[in-house]
Amino acid sequence: MTRTFSTIAAALPALLGLNACAELEAFIPDVNFQRMEVDAIDFDGIDAQFVFSVDNPNPIRVGLSSFSYDFGLEGIDLFDGNNEDGFQLEAIGSSELALPMSLNWLDTYDTVQATRGEDQVGFGLAGHLGFDTPLGEARVPYDEAGEFPALRTPKFQFERLRVERLNILTQEAELAIDLGIDNPHGSTIFFDAFQYDLDLGGDAVAAGRITQLGGVEGATNGTLTLPVVINLVGVGSEVIQALTRRDPLDVGLAATMDVDTPFGIVPLSINETGNVTVQ
Repeated sequence: MTRTFSTIAAALPALLGLNACAELEAFIPDVNFQRMEVDAIDFDGIDAQFVFSVDNPNPIRVGLSSFSYDFGLEGIDLFDGNNEDGFQLEAIGSSELALPMSLNWLDTYDTVQATRGEDQVGFGLAGHLGFDTPLGEARVPYDEAGEFPALRTPKFQFERLRVERLNILTQEAELAIDLGIDNPHGSTIFFDAFQYDLDLGGDAVAAGRITQLGGVEGATNGTLTLPVVINLVGVGSEVIQALTRRDPLDVGLAATMDVDTPFGIVPLSINETGNVTVQ
């Protein structure tokens, strides 16, 4: 009799602990990762949200006490923290909980450059959600992975300036400026609404707008041509001499455009200068 009582007494704390755990589990909300949403994206960075669904089994409202996160791309940790926003779960119901995140592409430059030719990179997001239950705080861990947009800025450079037609009598020249464009994405990108100002030899010689400049295939260095007509009246003799003799010439090109990317239309501005071979 004594031996039986002692055995029960020794096991009682463990049994009570198991019972408490079972009771606590009954109050713990069910958490599931749903999706990642892009709020805004440009060539500087991205604003996104990671959305979770949370089902509250309790007959009373439950508050979120903590929301920790550790975020990385391609296995490289970028930042972590704890977001506490006073979120409340309604009694016995399902709610959506969003973790907002802003990322500057400069902070991920090495990772994104290493995945040239891919439109998406792998993300990892782990942490826990802590809830205030009737029996105390309950922490629910999560560990998610998926695809994250990788927007990269296309690079421009002058390749050559071609003289298509030069008429000294009419004081007019038709030029073609070949632009080398590096597209690091996996998909073809297109350049539309190309609004430009052109300088030759330090003189402003032309301005215009090209509705569709063209596209460059993914993971390639392509060439797009900007056709320009300039009036030679008022242009310096250095420019006319370079065009007639096919001498190198200082060129400046400032432009704004819409870039059709895998993630939608993104505006881009460039300001390129260089000493360009005239052909």
